[in-house]
Amino acid sequence: MLDAVLWDYDGTLADTMVKNLAVTRAVFQRLDPALLNPPPEALSSLEDYRAANYRWKNWRELYAHACGVPEARLDEAGRLWAPCQQADETLPPLFGGLREVLRQLRGVPMGICSQNSADNIRAALARHGVGECFAAVVGNDDVPYSAQKPNPAAFLLCLERLGLTGGQFVYIGDHPGDVAFGRAAERILRERGAKAAVTCVAVRWEAGAEPEFSIPPDAVARTPAELAELLRELGET
Repeated sequence: MLDAVLWDYDGTLADTMVKNLAVTRAVFQRLDPALLNPPPEALSSLEDYRAANYRWKNWRELYAHACGVPEARLDEAGRLWAPCQQADETLPPLFGGLREVLRQLRGVPMGICSQNSADNIRAALARHGVGECFAAVVGNDDVPYSAQKPNPAAFLLCLERLGLTGGQFVYIGDHPGDVAFGRAAERILRERGAKAAVTCVAVRWEAGAEPEFSIPPDAVARTPAELAELLRELGET
């Protein structure tokens, strides 16, 4: 029996790459236009941006190592994300087939742990008509900038908002850092004395080069139908 299913948002529930690339360029334009003259390779095309996102653990590493943002200005860049995102009205589509998966999970508490803005996520899910599926949404503005994934702070906060301290959990994400995130949360929960297990599921909705998982996931789903079957099996154990 599953006590909760927690999801990543970008690249897992919604295809946000096009919007996030535009928002990142807007952040740099406000932060320091010189960062875009010339633009770093990671921002030169959608393909390069996608590859850079999977290479680095989180947005802080992406900005610092792939885009040349000075360490001293990373928090400032982080604070610019929400207003730049709100100014971009693009609605990222949900990946096809996930509505059926969400319907299957009705009755199981669900939350989102993301490095995206919580308000942006809620607004997008509401426009897609699935906002009521998620009892808790934890975004990059809910935890300190120094405690972003793979730090488990967002996972623990999401469980707190769901009213859970232990149990059988699934975390679903598309990034190697999501696996480290789930493993770290499990470790902290057990150190606190909770009976907790976190099954980390990696989703690979798109064909192309596979990211390198330094920590292997417990399972990989390549289609929403595969994910639905996997969750059904986990719910029966």
